[in-house]
Amino acid sequence: MYFGTTTMVFYSRPLEEAIAAVARCGYDYAELWMEQVMRDYPDDPAAGVGAVLNKYGMKATVHCPVMDVNITSPNIGIREESIRQYLSCFEFARGIGARLVVVHPGHRFSVKEPFEEHWTAQVDALKRVFARGAELGITLAVENMEADKAVSSVTDYADMERVMADCDVPDMLITLDTTHMRDTGRVVRFIEKMGQRIAHVHLSDATATSLHLRMGLGTMDFAPIANALKAVGFAGVCSLETFIAGSEDDLIEERQKLVKLFG
Repeated sequence: MYFGTTTMVFYSRPLEEAIAAVARCGYDYAELWMEQVMRDYPDDPAAGVGAVLNKYGMKATVHCPVMDVNITSPNIGIREESIRQYLSCFEFARGIGARLVVVHPGHRFSVKEPFEEHWTAQVDALKRVFARGAELGITLAVENMEADKAVSSVTDYADMERVMADCDVPDMLITLDTTHMRDTGRVVRFIEKMGQRIAHVHLSDATATSLHLRMGLGTMDFAPIANALKAVGFAGVCSLETFIAGSEDDLIEERQKLVKLFG
C-alpha cells in the first residue's frame, strides 16, 4: 500500500510548490487535480508537470476535472465540453505515466430531471470515457459520489454494478471515497462487495453536516475500514482528500495517522 494526498491542499500555491510540499511531507504519491494542471501548465502540461515530478522524485495519480463540469449535463454543450476535458485529462495522465485517473460519474442537474434519461446519458458518456482510456492504455477508477445528494446516481456498490453491466465493463476499477458515504458500516459493506475492484481510496472523515474532514474530526471509525481493506488485499494508493489549509505540519500529522492505521 502507498500513501498519497491531493495537491488541492495547496491550491493557492503554484502546482510545483504543491508537489514539492507533498514530497517534503513524505508521501509516495501526489494526486494532481486537473484544474491546477490547466491553470499552471496550459500549453504543454505533460512535459511541464512531468519535469516537476522528476525533479522532486514524486509519483502521481490524476483527478479528472470537477469544477463546473458534468458529463451528463442536460445542456449538450456543457456535456460535450466536460467529456472533452476528461479525454484531454487522459492524454495528460498517459504523458506523465500516472498510476491511474480518478473519474467522477455524471449527476442530474435537478431531481426533476427524469432519472432514466439521465442514466442513458451516463452510460453513453462513460462508454466514451472507458473506450478512450482503453485506447490510451491508462487505468481509470470510477468514484462513488455523495450518498446524501439526491442528484447523485452512482453512490454505492449497486450503482457500480449497474455501471459495469450497462457499460459492459466487467473489469471496471473503483475509487472508494469514504467521506462521500459518511457511514462506517456502509463503507465496510462497499469494500466487502467490491473487493479487489477497489484500486484507489480517498480517505477523509465526515459528520452529518461536513465532508472531507481530517481523521478524528468526524464520526467515522477508520479501524474497521482499514481492516476491511486489508482483508480484500488492497495494495493501491490511500490518498488523503482532506481540507487542510496549506499546512505542511498538519499534512505530516495526517500521514502519521495513516501509518498507524495501516501499520
